[in-house]
Amino acid sequence: MEGIISDALVSHIKTNEFFTNKQFGFLKGRSAALQLLNVLDKWTRIFNAGISIDVLYTDFQNRRSLAKLTSYGFSGKIRGSNLS
Repeated sequence: MEGIISDALVSHIKTNEFFTNKQFGFLKGRSAALQLLNVLDKWTRIFNAGISIDVLYTDFQNRRSLAKLTSYGFSGKIRGSNLS
């Protein structure tokens, strides 16, 4: 059941073009490891050009993720959380 729901969500998001080329982590062929390699490559090019790099890591809480899903047209309950 989880796979069916996941496939439906990803299909909806792809169909409505909510993903950007910066989206990694749960898409086939776009793993978190690939994202890390991409960003390290970019940082290396910047560093080699003599430019300073400042990096900020953040972890968005579930509430923000749910708000984003709502903005994409999803509503109802997800794991007990109300999106409405």
